Amino acid sequence: MIKTLVAFTEEIDDVESAVSELLEQLDLDHKRLSNSLGIIHCYSDFVDSGVVRAVSEKLPFDTLGSTTIRASSSPGISETGLTLTVLTSDDVQFASGVSQPVTDSVDAPITELYNRIAAGLNEKPVMLMPFIPFLLNAGGDEFIEKLDELSGGIPAFGTLAISNEPDYSRSYTFYNGEFYPASMALAALVGGASPEFLSVSVNRENILKQKAIITGVNRNILQTVNNMPAVNYLESIGIVKGGNVSGLQAMPFIIYLEDGSMLIRACIGGAGNGDLILCGAVPLNSTVALATMGFEDVINSTEAKVIEARNAAGGRGVLIYSCAGRNWCLGMQPLAEHEKARECLGDTPYHFVYSGGEIFPSRLDDGRVVNHLQNDSLIICIL
Repeated sequence: MIKTLVAFTEEIDDVESAVSELLEQLDLDHKRLSNSLGIIHCYSDFVDSGVVRAVSEKLPFDTLGSTTIRASSSPGISETGLTLTVLTSDDVQFASGVSQPVTDSVDAPITELYNRIAAGLNEKPVMLMPFIPFLLNAGGDEFIEKLDELSGGIPAFGTLAISNEPDYSRSYTFYNGEFYPASMALAALVGGASPEFLSVSVNRENILKQKAIITGVNRNILQTVNNMPAVNYLESIGIVKGGNVSGLQAMPFIIYLEDGSMLIRACIGGAGNGDLILCGAVPLNSTVALATMGFEDVINSTEAKVIEARNAAGGRGVLIYSCAGRNWCLGMQPLAEHEKARECLGDTPYHFVYSGGEIFPSRLDDGRVVNHLQNDSLIICIL
């Protein structure tokens, strides 16, 4: 059994005050059990001010996490806040670490990290929690595929770092107070954990009927569709006009895979040469369609899925990651999804964090579990 403790602060500049506020909310002297792990998500300014390092140094257990654009937990909601979630248990062990920086390939850094963590365990983990850096030279999918290869397909639930700059240049992962622009932080849960996973993405009724074949791709760069430059193809079906791709951030790309599963990709923008930059890789020769997503789609789907999670949790903790693409659909009400989640969860301990990519264990029709990096999705883990 895992007990979930949550804390929240908006205090960026006064480090001592921020740390005091977080520790007071956690009340670890009275609530901490034998084994614990801390998960930190925050606006990038908390890294610069030193709050992330300071609070990690005060905690008697490992911490990891990533930057986000907006975060909330049971105690508070903010556009520029920090959430600290502590998983604590007498019968679940937590093992964690951080990789070497990823340069050209994820293979060596992720293999070394996974083997280092696994070597200290006496049994196979129940689940993995990866926190992946936002890199243009290595898609989040590559990290997940390597983890699957190494672990044999242990369910993975986590997020990809994101920040509020146009180039996402202050997107970091965290481990024990240090921040990393190109390293993956990873936690493994062993023992009596019984995680439950829920997700919701695009309403199938919102998927446009027009489908096409991806004929040119380089990792997360969509180059050609139906043998046409990607932007030209979208112009040909009336989605884009005059090469202006700004509206695509609110239009999920639906990717149909040969195994029957479906990926959803958000579009960051154009590369200036007819290519499109997506928040994750797509396979060559897969089928693609676009979908629409608006304010009501986001809020209604969040309400339904969070109520389902609350009812299933029975007082257990709830961890929620929602794609930044969903936030972009909220217009002048950027905290509306957070507010709806808080309204629905009541006294349930939770954190709700926006994500650059959602790592989720999807169950196929034949019962197999496949870990995917999703976009434009809301994912939930009940612990």
